[in-house]
Amino acid sequence: MLKDILRIAIPVSLENIIANTGTFVLTILLSQLGEVEVAINGVANQGSFLVILFLFGLNTGGAIFLAQYWGKNDTESIKKVLSLMVYFSLFISFIFFIITFFFPKFFIGIFSNDKNVIERGTLYLQIISVSYFGLALEISFRTFLRSIERAVIPMISYIYGTIIQIGLAYVLLKGLFNFPKLGIMGIAIAITVSRFIIPIYQIIKATILRLPYTFSTKGVSSQFLKKFLQYATPTTLNEISWSLGMTVYGIIFGRMGTQTYAARNILSSFENYVWTFTFGIVIASSVIVGKYIGRMEYEKAQKFSKRILFWNTLIGLLSAFIIILVYYMIYGNFELEKRTKLILTYSMWVMVIGAPIKAFNGAAIVGILRAGGDAKFAFLLETFTLWCLGVPLAFFGAFVWKQPLPVVYALTLSDEVVKSVIAYFRIHSKKWIRNVTLSEDAIVSPVGVDGEHI
Repeated sequence: MLKDILRIAIPVSLENIIANTGTFVLTILLSQLGEVEVAINGVANQGSFLVILFLFGLNTGGAIFLAQYWGKNDTESIKKVLSLMVYFSLFISFIFFIITFFFPKFFIGIFSNDKNVIERGTLYLQIISVSYFGLALEISFRTFLRSIERAVIPMISYIYGTIIQIGLAYVLLKGLFNFPKLGIMGIAIAITVSRFIIPIYQIIKATILRLPYTFSTKGVSSQFLKKFLQYATPTTLNEISWSLGMTVYGIIFGRMGTQTYAARNILSSFENYVWTFTFGIVIASSVIVGKYIGRMEYEKAQKFSKRILFWNTLIGLLSAFIIILVYYMIYGNFELEKRTKLILTYSMWVMVIGAPIKAFNGAAIVGILRAGGDAKFAFLLETFTLWCLGVPLAFFGAFVWKQPLPVVYALTLSDEVVKSVIAYFRIHSKKWIRNVTLSEDAIVSPVGVDGEHI
């Protein structure tokens, strides 16, 4: 079991480390240009963040089928699922492209009322919006490759993509080797180029290895499409609800001032490293849980899930401590005002406290409940806790109680505590296990090896 986890978790974690390192290097370059540039990048990241979350939700729904069909060794069904994932992903990216390319000032104005950010960020956001189509292909194929235990391919693609991103960004930022000196726009171009390089590599590699994929929807029946949407819709709605909540958080932080927004953007770069370590375990767990259920080994899925909750929580805590040590080591490299650095430091310690709880929830929601086919419950749980606790408390903290970033950030974690308790009891009940490869009646309540309905 440990070998199976590491075969997926290590490449996924390394992939995220590489990707976050690229983002972190760009953040340092931007911080040297000024706080306005950091804020512009933060707003553009909100657009990319929304696209990624929508795509992640859709493709997580597809991953339920991919992992279970992989456990069942049904390659034809895997091809059908992937083709649906690709086309729906491109459609989602197209919608976001229209919004951010043709109405950039409106989009930026949602997150910031700073005129400099709005005026100077317009072209930056338009360039980034083109990259959404690359994200659509990349997330679909990355999900596919991980689900069939080929996680090394996305990892290698990120090595090439990140090297190109950092190198091109530095060259265009400084105007080296006879290239034009484009400043912040050079970074936007570098990000966009790298987001297409990554999926191109993945597709070429999948073709060479003759992996079970296709872009054709031939053979996808209306019944198959209905079943796909039955599980992909809750996961997509889940991410829509969650991403809207994160967007509201972004608006709240943005309206608290440019200093606060710059500090929050840098905090996110560090925070992403924590999820880098835990997310690898989450993805590996989702594949293994799916394989167990596809093979109808329900009791193994239950036992594995309980173990992974403990280990991911522990890894989340240890990761947070490592990241904050790194933060203090490079503290002096940030060209920020004294007050901005102070609120950033306090916020980092809030992140350490919340990390193990968020790591637990990541494993519970994505690695277990969704992978087990309990997507509807996961959607209702995350939506209820976020919109009834996290968002209202953050709003009151920022605008009614007039609290600084560390306190408001802590209030955004309130929903995580409640969510973790409810998720624990749901997993313990065994009601989350649903085999989507079976007939409709069997999906609802498969029979476990112990003779009980689970």
